[in-house]
Amino acid sequence: MTIRRLLEARLPFAADPRLLRVLATAGASYVGRFGAGIVVLVTVPMARASLPPELFGVWMMLTALLGFFSFADLGIGNGVLNGVTRARAADDAQALRRVLGSGYACALASGVLLLLAWCTWVALATSPVSVAGRISPANAPPVLAALSTFALLIAVNIPASLVQKAQLGSQQGHWIGITQFASALVALVAVPLILHARGPLYLLILATLGAQTLGNLASSAWWLRRNRIFAGASARDLVDAPTLRGLLHVGGQFFALQIAVAFAFQSDAIVITQRLGQAPYGDFAVVQKLFLFVSMLLNSALLGLWPAFGDAIARDDLAWAKRVLVRSLLVAASFASAASLALVLSIGWITTHWLRTSFAPPLSLCVALATWTVIEAMGSVSGVFMNGANLVRIQVVVALLMAAVAFGGKWMLVSVLGPTGSVLATIAAYCMIAIPGQFFVYRTVFAARK
Repeated sequence: MTIRRLLEARLPFAADPRLLRVLATAGASYVGRFGAGIVVLVTVPMARASLPPELFGVWMMLTALLGFFSFADLGIGNGVLNGVTRARAADDAQALRRVLGSGYACALASGVLLLLAWCTWVALATSPVSVAGRISPANAPPVLAALSTFALLIAVNIPASLVQKAQLGSQQGHWIGITQFASALVALVAVPLILHARGPLYLLILATLGAQTLGNLASSAWWLRRNRIFAGASARDLVDAPTLRGLLHVGGQFFALQIAVAFAFQSDAIVITQRLGQAPYGDFAVVQKLFLFVSMLLNSALLGLWPAFGDAIARDDLAWAKRVLVRSLLVAASFASAASLALVLSIGWITTHWLRTSFAPPLSLCVALATWTVIEAMGSVSGVFMNGANLVRIQVVVALLMAAVAFGGKWMLVSVLGPTGSVLATIAAYCMIAIPGQFFVYRTVFAARK
């Protein structure tokens, strides 16, 4: 019996190449996220002890805002992912080249526009650092340098990170995990050295976000050359007007969705720093990062599901999509519940021994974060299914409504309940708007395709 047949006999999923690719992507992603987790566990206590509370809060805010600014590519990245998935399913090399060539043209333009917008803000604003919340005059110069470094890295990372979408769409997402792990190793060496040398804040931003950007640039050069995506292609072959219009159309929908999601789910850093200041946000972010480990583990497992759902739906394999969707929802909810409960019960011990201080987060904040972690876990599964099915418009409508309710609720509740109010506002908005919307989508999709 061959090794393949032995695996198929022992492991049912081994006969399903689509699931095997999902598992390979998840496994490599765990390696990358493990490296990122080690960086957080090692560097956060060091930075909290070395930096003034205000600068520590700025550093935590900027590292958190990397996810918030995922919409900076104007949604083009997600449009490229779906386009690559369809081109691979149809085995159309020319379509793949046009999707990536047009995608890179849009991503480069987005990066330039973002950098120009930041330069304009610095030139015209009376206090450019006001975007970071309440900053004391003494810390304004280092914060401005850190913000400028952050803006430059985001602008460069927009086209650099497009390779991740291409790799996911090609169901080769395992390269993303490898790149993330290599970037984490760089940050793990650079950040402690900078903290030990009392280096400026902008160098810390360069060591963390810069390592990710450098990893994406290296991965882009290697992967594109290895797959000979642009080999022998002319400019006319790479940038195609109909493909460009299609990407801008789909990207516009994803852009609206990403903005709504950013303000609904990832705006805690903005609201808390503006309402309470950087120091309270720093304490909140430390606790939030612990619960984000649960989300990080789940998102790594889900990373390959988006293109897998897209591939299954493109091939009209709805039975597979429904079966995997149900199982993924159950597994995500169970894992998130168990992990979040364990964190709530041990949070005092963790913070005491990790941060080496007597800092004790409020129980209300821990329970709120645990509840949101479970809800977010199931929402992530729903999100990758709907993205793979290219059901973007309904997501945009639901997300915009939810963002308005959640963001407005955060501004009101943070002043009354502190950082806990920001989490509660997100939970309330999601339960009222997003969950009913998801049930409507499921019933419509599967009933219409029976």
